Amino acid sequence: MEKCFYCGNPIGEDERECRFCGADQRAYRMILATSEKDYNDGLVRAQAHDLSGAIDSLNRSVRYNKKNTKARDLLGLVYMKYGEPVLALREWVIAKNFDPEDELADRYLNSVSEDGGFYDKIDNATKKFNTAFKYARAKAFDLATLELKAVVRENPGMVKARQLLALIYIQDGEYSKAYAELKAAKQVDESNPLTTRYMKEVRSHLVSEKKKKRKERAERRSTVAINDGHDVVLMPRQTFIEALDNSKSGLFNILIGIAIGILAFVFIVSPTMKQRENEETRKALITANSTSASSKSDVADLKKQVDELNSKLDKYEGQSDLKGSYENLLKAQLEATSDGNLDAASSALDKVNKSLLSTNGKTLYQSLADQIDQQTLVTKYSEGTTAFRNRKYSDAIDALKAVVDIDDTYDNGEAMYELAEAYENNGDTDKALKYYKKVAKDYANFYRGRNSARKVEELQNADSSNTQ
Repeated sequence: MEKCFYCGNPIGEDERECRFCGADQRAYRMILATSEKDYNDGLVRAQAHDLSGAIDSLNRSVRYNKKNTKARDLLGLVYMKYGEPVLALREWVIAKNFDPEDELADRYLNSVSEDGGFYDKIDNATKKFNTAFKYARAKAFDLATLELKAVVRENPGMVKARQLLALIYIQDGEYSKAYAELKAAKQVDESNPLTTRYMKEVRSHLVSEKKKKRKERAERRSTVAINDGHDVVLMPRQTFIEALDNSKSGLFNILIGIAIGILAFVFIVSPTMKQRENEETRKALITANSTSASSKSDVADLKKQVDELNSKLDKYEGQSDLKGSYENLLKAQLEATSDGNLDAASSALDKVNKSLLSTNGKTLYQSLADQIDQQTLVTKYSEGTTAFRNRKYSDAIDALKAVVDIDDTYDNGEAMYELAEAYENNGDTDKALKYYKKVAKDYANFYRGRNSARKVEELQNADSSNTQ
C-alpha cells in the first residue's frame, strides 16, 4: 500500500489524489520513476567502468528520491572504487538511517569497521593529497610529486591524485610518465572527461617526439660529419662515396694526397688541436667554478626556504585540535552507526572543531549531525507522546520541545500541536497560545489547524473573562 508523500496516509495505486489532504500523487510517482531510471543508468555505467558517469547518474537518482537506498548503496561502492572512501561512508550511513534493515549498508560498514587501519589510511591519504595540492599551486612540483606518489601507493584508486601527478609530469615535459599515470586512472574510470583530455594532450606530444627522433636517425644515416679542425661539416654520404668512386687520379694522386694530409696535420691541424684543447680546458675550469658558486647559492636558497617552512610550522596552531577533531568525528560515526548511542555520538560531535576539517570531513560532519537530529526526532517524539498519554505533562513538554526546536513541521505539525496541548494542560497558557497560533496559521486546512484556531479563541476568551 502506497502512502501519501504529503500527509503519510495510505492511498491506492490508481488514485491520483490523496483522499485526506488532496495532494496530487502523479508528479510524485513520476519523480520516483525518474529516480529509478537514473539508478539503472548508474548501474550500467558502473558495470562499464564509467565511474564518473555512474556518480552523476546515482547522485541525480538520490536527489529525486533521497530514500532510494539501493542507489545510495551502489553510489557508496562507486565512491570507494573511485578512491573517495569518506563519501562512500556518508552514503552508507544515510542509507542505513533511512532503512535500518538495509543489509548491504550493514555489510559495507562492518567490513570497513573491521579494517583497523582503514581510518588512519583515509586520514593520511587525504592530508598528503591536500599538501601536494598546495605544493603544486606554489609551483613546488618536486615536493608535490613525492606526496602524490605516496598517495597513490596508499590509495591506488584515487583518480584525482593520478590526474594531478600526470599534470605535473606534463608541466615538466615527462610525457611518458604522465601517460602511465593517466592509463592507470583510465583503468579505474574508463570515461573520465579530464583523464581523456589529458591523454589527448600527452599523445600529441609523444607523437611529436617520436617523429623528431625518427627524423634525427634518418639524418644521421644519410650524412657524414667531417671535422676540419675548426668546424664540423655535414656532407651527404652518397655524394662523398661517389666522389671517391669517380676519382681518376689513380694511386699516384692518392699517395700525394696522403703526403699532403700528413704535412697539413703536422703543421696546421696539430697546433690547432693543442690550442683548442687548452681553450676547452680553460672553459671547463671557468664552468666548474661557476657551477660551484651556483651550487653554493642554491644550497643557501634551499636552507632559507627550509627555515621559512619551519617557522610557518612552528606558528601553526590547532594541529592537536585537528587530530582530536578527526578522532571525535570517527567516534561519533561509530557510536551513531554501530551502537546507536545518540548521546555519546552527539557528545563526540560537539568536541569536533568543524573549521579545521577538510571538505570531505565537513560533509561527513554534516551527515552525522543530520543523522543524530533525525534519530533524536524519532526518540524524543515517542517519549513525548508516551508522557502526554500518561499525563506527565512536564516530561512531555521537555521531549516535544526538543523535537519542535529541531523541526517544527515534524509529523505534519502533530508534534507542535501536542506541545501546545501539553503546555495548556500544565497551566502555561501563554506558551500554549504561542504554539496554537503557529499551528493554526501553518495548518489552517487541516483538522489540527482548525482545532488550534478554536483553542486560541477559547483561551483568549477565558483570559478576558478572568481579567474582567
